[in-house]
Amino acid sequence: MLQRSSDYELQALDGPAGAATGRWQQPTVDLREMARILRRRWRMVAAAPLSLIVLALMYLTAVSTLYTATSTVLVDPRRANVVDTSQTVLSNFGTDDATIESQALLIQSVAILQRVVDKLKLTADPEFRPKPGLLDPVRRLFSSSGPASGASPEDAAKARSVEILQRRMKVTRQGTTFLVDISVSSEEPRKSAAIANAIAESYFEEQVRAKYDATKIAASWLNGQIEGLKTRVVASEQAVEDFRAANNLSVAQGVTVNDQQITDLNNKLIAARAQTAEARAKYDQVQRLAKSGSDPGGINAAITSEMITKLRTQYADIAKNEADLSSKYGTRHPLVANVRAQLKDTQRLIDEEIRRILDSTQHDYDVAKSREASLQQSLDQVRGVSSSSGQALVRLHELQREAEANRTLYESYLARYKETSAQESLEMPDSRVVTKASIPIRPSSPKSMLILGLALMIGVGGGCIVAFLADYLDGRIKTLEQAESVSGVPALAAVPLIGTRELAARAKRGRDELGRYDPRTVRLLPPALQPPLMRYAIDEPGTFFAEAIRAVRLAIQRTMRIQPLKVVLVTSALDNEGKTTLAANLALSLATLGIKTLLIDGDLRNPQLTRALSPHANAGLMEVATGEVSLDRAILLDRSSGLSILPSPAVKDVDVITELMFSERIVDILDHLRQHYELIIIDSPPLVPLVDGRALAEISDRIILAMGWDQTPQEVITHTVNLLSPVYDKILGTVLTRVDLSRLRFYDYYRSSAYLKPYGSVALKPGPAE
Repeated sequence: MLQRSSDYELQALDGPAGAATGRWQQPTVDLREMARILRRRWRMVAAAPLSLIVLALMYLTAVSTLYTATSTVLVDPRRANVVDTSQTVLSNFGTDDATIESQALLIQSVAILQRVVDKLKLTADPEFRPKPGLLDPVRRLFSSSGPASGASPEDAAKARSVEILQRRMKVTRQGTTFLVDISVSSEEPRKSAAIANAIAESYFEEQVRAKYDATKIAASWLNGQIEGLKTRVVASEQAVEDFRAANNLSVAQGVTVNDQQITDLNNKLIAARAQTAEARAKYDQVQRLAKSGSDPGGINAAITSEMITKLRTQYADIAKNEADLSSKYGTRHPLVANVRAQLKDTQRLIDEEIRRILDSTQHDYDVAKSREASLQQSLDQVRGVSSSSGQALVRLHELQREAEANRTLYESYLARYKETSAQESLEMPDSRVVTKASIPIRPSSPKSMLILGLALMIGVGGGCIVAFLADYLDGRIKTLEQAESVSGVPALAAVPLIGTRELAARAKRGRDELGRYDPRTVRLLPPALQPPLMRYAIDEPGTFFAEAIRAVRLAIQRTMRIQPLKVVLVTSALDNEGKTTLAANLALSLATLGIKTLLIDGDLRNPQLTRALSPHANAGLMEVATGEVSLDRAILLDRSSGLSILPSPAVKDVDVITELMFSERIVDILDHLRQHYELIIIDSPPLVPLVDGRALAEISDRIILAMGWDQTPQEVITHTVNLLSPVYDKILGTVLTRVDLSRLRFYDYYRSSAYLKPYGSVALKPGPAE
């Protein structure tokens, strides 16, 4: 149903349970509410992407189609030189990132691009010539820099072509590798590939030229250094020879003669000392044997002497022969005596040989000592000479080291000069082409699908944001809950909007009645000629519109049962919020129940009710109040429903209207009417712009406040309630008018046409309803 399930729901919410619920309810993100916001503002959401897509299509239509070709270059830091040398004048690149990035920037340099412009004659290409624009005079006016006064037209054209080429090219490094991509965009596929390859070739030529220039400069510098070093080497070597000759420092096999003599004498002295020690040892052994009385034959010289060995062998043979003869002939036999004489002679020879050996030992010792002394004397003499020439040797060594250093430096520079001279004609670039640019088959710019996709995504996102923002800033009343929360009084019902087709179809029914209508005799229009919306509740009792009117009627009847109620004021905050339609249908609905009802048009300034039901009425509320016409004559009766109507023809004197509303005459009229009618419905002027409605509110029993759905701002309702604060307890409730049930489902599904569809039908297309 369109009305509240309970007219006192607000009072229930104000109770303890409702307070507890409000106190513990935490703000949350309601996804369903977000979806409803997007659905009810789908036009706004769709407008943004559609606008961006249109702009994107306009951009894609206006912008030139470009084709991009890419040439890949390897900046090889380990590329070997053609000349096999241990060191090059212009060393290869390093492997750090700064070096690779520097080469990438070098490819984009003006020097390389100028070479490309000259090679391909891009100054004559219309694509690489600046096109005049409408804002060029303004740019030149505010430009801080201009072409140099001394620049020729050719140089200026080349500079502009280079600028355009810089904008059309892009040099990027592939990650952290040594590969660099040279991408060039052009309106012609073949031209983009040719330019990309030309840039790579110009980069290689620039590398070779730079290395050649550096090598040439280095060769010139090395040549100058070699001449000076050659002179220094000759002078230093001549100084060595002159100093050696002046100080008698002849050299044999790289060593001076004095040093050679010292070495030889030193070696001989060492050998002599060893011989002396050996002879002394033998001599000392002989002396010890002589003093101790031991057999001197035990010395080593005697033992090793061949003569002594032979004599001892002979002695042993004679001794053996003596023993044989003694045993055979006896000790006194002449043969024995003869053998003994031989034995003595042999012993004597042995002793003489031993004495000779002992004398030889002493002689050898004396000779060794004499030789050692002689060598020591000679060595001392030579050392004396060496010490006197030591300072000269120090100086000589210094001169030799200087000459050697000059010779080494000279040889090094000479070798470098030869290497550099060989490199001048053999320089190779340190980079090479990995992939030559091929002719592209698809355009690279503009990226139509990407642009349209971004336009769609950004548009949808922006549209959603705008929709949420618009919904957040939209303070117009949309639901009964909003009406209750803003006004603080119960929301009685939501009156649907009736479509224009439905109203037009009902208006056609009155064409036959129009021929029988005589405005001179009948002041109240027949039901068929009245606006269909004014009688819609009783003409279409099965519609949601009639159901909403019955809900308001039920609230009035319930109030009549518990307390006296005669006068009900139907008003609104602003004009054109459907209060007149609500008042007319409510009065007709009450009259059809048999309740004696009077409908008064209280809006003397803009009597829409009178214009709709009795446009030719010549007497009304004003005339009754001034006493010109009696109530019985001014009141009109609708015989089809039994409703009495007190019209109000338009009054031009505004001051009279204001004074009338605050006069006791209106109170008297209402008091008189209370006695003749069970219920009086007053169609009041709007409360905010006019004070008339507030005056009528003072003398009414109950007030029904009409609010235009999706029309009346919340702050206006708050202000209206504040204006009614003196009679706040008289406000029976609020009614939403002109509710579009098809859109209401996006705010309150359970009161929308989608939820109520099984229970009836209503035209939902918007149309005028007042």
